[in-house]
Amino acid sequence: MITLGIIGVVAALTIPTLISKFEEKALVSQFKKTYSMLNQALQLANYENGVEFKCYTKLRNFGNDNYYEYSECTEFWDVYFNELKFLKYDTLNSLPYKTKAEVLAEGGGVTNNACSFSLVANTRKYYLQDGAVIYVNPLHNSHITLFMIVDINGDKGPNKWGYDVFYLTPTKRKSGSIRINEGVCTIWEKGGKRAFNILNGTDDVSDKWFFD
Repeated sequence: MITLGIIGVVAALTIPTLISKFEEKALVSQFKKTYSMLNQALQLANYENGVEFKCYTKLRNFGNDNYYEYSECTEFWDVYFNELKFLKYDTLNSLPYKTKAEVLAEGGGVTNNACSFSLVANTRKYYLQDGAVIYVNPLHNSHITLFMIVDINGDKGPNKWGYDVFYLTPTKRKSGSIRINEGVCTIWEKGGKRAFNILNGTDDVSDKWFFD
């Protein structure tokens, strides 16, 4: 009986940790899969257009910080989501996630404290076939339209920044190529990971921005 009791205590202590690690690995795997799909759709959208859509950020590598090109974003997002074969979209004015203030109060972090992480009116929530959802404002005539919030498993939990929710954006690299990248407004809740961490196998959330 004593042995069984010890086994029960050990199991109670270790099983939750094992489940948490399993769930984390599953989310990391899903993020990488979704990230690859988003980049493939980006390449197809630009290929179909014949030239690259003028809808991307250029940061840190062009001698001109915070430069945004969004003159063709309305057209780009239309083609982009068609490439993703989205199921439908809803129009909404708020996010179902924690605010920046809540995240910071609970020990999370941001790469740019100036970001509000609030959505302007008429933001669309696109539903993808694999269960992911993407929030973007394709009609907003400012740099706001460049950023998309990607929830890799939709309305399923945990619905937390840096776990299954990430801020991403099309980014023009120094080489001239464009790909989906970590957004300047990256945010993560305590214990979460940045896209940079997941894609580069690091744990330091304070590392450099994922722009190259």
